[in-house]
Amino acid sequence: MFVVMSVSGWADTVIYSTIPSPLPPNVPSQPYEAVSSAEFGDLISFGGTADLSTVTVAMSNWAYESEFESLGTSTGFDVPLTLNLYDVGAGESVGSLIATQTVDALIPWRPEPTPLTCAPGSNNDYMASDGNCYAGSLSTVTFDFTGTLVPGDIIYGLAFNTADYGADPTGVDGPYDSLNFGLSLVPPSVGSNPLPDTAYWNTTNAGFYTDDGAAGVGTFRQDTGWSPYSGMIEFDGTSPVPEPKQVIPITLLLAMIGFAAYRRSKGRGLET
Repeated sequence: MFVVMSVSGWADTVIYSTIPSPLPPNVPSQPYEAVSSAEFGDLISFGGTADLSTVTVAMSNWAYESEFESLGTSTGFDVPLTLNLYDVGAGESVGSLIATQTVDALIPWRPEPTPLTCAPGSNNDYMASDGNCYAGSLSTVTFDFTGTLVPGDIIYGLAFNTADYGADPTGVDGPYDSLNFGLSLVPPSVGSNPLPDTAYWNTTNAGFYTDDGAAGVGTFRQDTGWSPYSGMIEFDGTSPVPEPKQVIPITLLLAMIGFAAYRRSKGRGLET
């Protein structure tokens, strides 16, 4: 017979995720340049206060190297991506900024077109390892939010600049114009989406909003009609977990208890 003794420690764990494993070749995605976007995100729930470590987003890139011979490297191209975390305001509006991180992300080129193997009309698509043709390829980018304490519900927004849109448009066509935020069609595997039909979006085109811009244009705010789509993102945080357990045979434990009792009795001058 054994007695198990353990203490609590801390470790990283997934607290919200819509990123599948393994990562597919590509998924539906939210463009930025093509739909006049500066920022896109959602309201999500962790189920309790969380101490963040990292946040990972899935990006769908439609740009291939031969289109941009003078840009990037043979591996891919660099683009600054910014992830903003906000409090949830009154009426599920975007509240105050909790934290923001910007990374200079290396986005891999998608494979070159394979027109002879993909269906007519998709001459720019490529054939992936699963035997299907795609216009974009999926990769992930990770942000370090170590030590950022967030409430149970937050609004996040992913922002970056394209040739014509964003906080500081580049004014120059580039592969970032073909970069999209990957979208999930299923509920989160960890955490929850309290408003599954909504997204949070900043577009300068009034007609792209469900309300035709009645609640504002060019501002990061709630939009409806998005079910079943939501941003493909994963939040990791720290939480208490059991440390490796120490197993002690019951005979050894009883011997230890008996020895301690003997020492106490001898200290009092008692005979046993």
